[in-house]
Amino acid sequence: MDLLKILDTKPVPTIVDSQTLGASGNVSGDYWLPTTMCLYQKELTDQIVSLHYSDILRYFETTDYKADVVLESMRTMCLNSEYVATHPYLLIDHYMPKSLITRDIPAHLAETSGKFVVLKDLVNLVQKYETNTAIICRPGRTMDLIEALLLGNKVNIKRYDGSSIKSKQKKPKSYACTCHLFPSSITNTKKFQITISDKFDMLICVDPSVDTDASHIQKILKHSRSGKGSDAKAPIVRLISINSVDHCNIYFSKSYPKDSTELLSKITAGVVVLRDRVGTLPPDLRPIYSQHLNYLVEWLEDSNLPWPLPDVYPIKKYNPMDVERSLLSEVKFNQVEDLDAIFNSNLKKRSRHKDRNGDGAYNHKNKSYYNLKRLKNDYSTNPTKQGMKQLTGITTGGGEDSINYHLVSGILTHKLIQSIGQVYYDIERQVDDLKDYQNMNKIEDDHVTFYTKECDSINIIFQDFNKLIEKFNEDSKKLELSNNRNFEVVQQMETKYTTSVTNFECKNDLDKKLKDFIMEKKTVLEELEREEGQKESRLKEKEYMTLEIKRANEAITTSTDEINKLKTESENIENTIRAKFERDSMTQINVNIRIDNLKEELKNEEKQHDQLETQLSNLIEKLHQVPTSRVRVTNTTKNKGRRK
Repeated sequence: MDLLKILDTKPVPTIVDSQTLGASGNVSGDYWLPTTMCLYQKELTDQIVSLHYSDILRYFETTDYKADVVLESMRTMCLNSEYVATHPYLLIDHYMPKSLITRDIPAHLAETSGKFVVLKDLVNLVQKYETNTAIICRPGRTMDLIEALLLGNKVNIKRYDGSSIKSKQKKPKSYACTCHLFPSSITNTKKFQITISDKFDMLICVDPSVDTDASHIQKILKHSRSGKGSDAKAPIVRLISINSVDHCNIYFSKSYPKDSTELLSKITAGVVVLRDRVGTLPPDLRPIYSQHLNYLVEWLEDSNLPWPLPDVYPIKKYNPMDVERSLLSEVKFNQVEDLDAIFNSNLKKRSRHKDRNGDGAYNHKNKSYYNLKRLKNDYSTNPTKQGMKQLTGITTGGGEDSINYHLVSGILTHKLIQSIGQVYYDIERQVDDLKDYQNMNKIEDDHVTFYTKECDSINIIFQDFNKLIEKFNEDSKKLELSNNRNFEVVQQMETKYTTSVTNFECKNDLDKKLKDFIMEKKTVLEELEREEGQKESRLKEKEYMTLEIKRANEAITTSTDEINKLKTESENIENTIRAKFERDSMTQINVNIRIDNLKEELKNEEKQHDQLETQLSNLIEKLHQVPTSRVRVTNTTKNKGRRK
């Protein structure tokens, strides 16, 4: 027994029990399988976030942005992150191999994608059984890469979208396991036909574009299955890169509607904040992946068993402060990201500080003082250490959940800079307003003096008018008193007159006649006054009727003139219509003549056509009568070999 060889080998990591691992016993049929990311994928994810740096700040810190531009930028960032989480070659074209059917391509594709490593290990376990496994992904390049990866496994590959990357062979090798590649979205459901009669034992979702509620996906899940309960559909295994955009999408889509701005905001915040630990598995799961998923063999043999891995890990709902703090921090990844290297022997731990030259010296590049302290404001001469409230003069809500949460932290963020700039801007506006008020003070004083003088002059005029009004009132009162006195005198005189008339005694016939004459005179005067009033009213009525008659005569004259004009216009219109009718009749006669001429020309053309057909038939008969020449042909034979 070679003990040295045994001791020098890499120790096999132990897998904790399901209770410690946190397995929830999920039997819903929809499971998630977290995957890792290689170093290249992590760096690309960080670079994608850096490219959208300004739009991310504008989206989370401001409201005065063009919604269509910024929202489209956030969706583009999430889509590119999904491409990178699946495989970097989906986004980076110049690293795409020219040929995907060479022998080293499957291993090369697995090296550059953690999700492809997990897919390869999962297919290695499934290929030992006689099964039908459905793999669903985006159509096009994604399906090409997965097919190239599966060429390294001992499985039959059947593709339902596009053309295969490998040319057909006369006698392809047959294996027990068959992998069926389906697109996540289809345009024509009639062309989507499943040719096998057996059911699918498992459905693997490679990227988050797979909607399991779609009709063609349900058709795959229920194919050749008539049972109920857990046997009604095939189990679904989702390959989700942990702490990536896939993880954020599958977690937050349970709480927010699809394609909503709230869902986009939460996914974007998660992608930005979690990019420093994207694709990093928790310590309890690492032994499972280092042993190439052999832990799942028992579940693969019986899919009715509970899922042996934990459910989807929850993700915190990050606020704009968390996003900005993450953007201000620098993300660094370890140079060694291999799962096997994590469980390496003690030799690796002893030599982990060696540089690439192998001289054993610890090559540590000291950071500058600013790089170490730039986020903490931690230096002795910093005047801002007394607190942001005292420095800015802005009161805060006192908690990170308040509106002014960006003022509670000691970090100099973009939001805080914007708030300080807004306060200075408001102060400058107030100072400008004070200066304007001071400049306008002299002008306003002149206005006050002018209006005061005008008011005094108006008051003088008003007083003069009041004196006149008082004088007029006194005169009117005096006139009213004199009129009342005169009225009383007249009434007294009339009363005296009537009494004197009634009390007059007729001593003789002359007195009697005199009294009758006086009464008759009174009656005549009254009638005379009445007749004069009627005369005035009749004169006014006569004047009114005279005016009305004059107006009626004028109206009659105007109506007569209008009638004459209308008669003249109607006669003109009738003459015009008559002329047009005559012109149209002449035009119709000319058209009929032209039609007759065309008919005659058509008959002539038909005659010429018949003559030409006759000549052509005669010519064909003559050609048939011409004898054909005889040519001697030699037959040559070639020997053809059979390809074995």
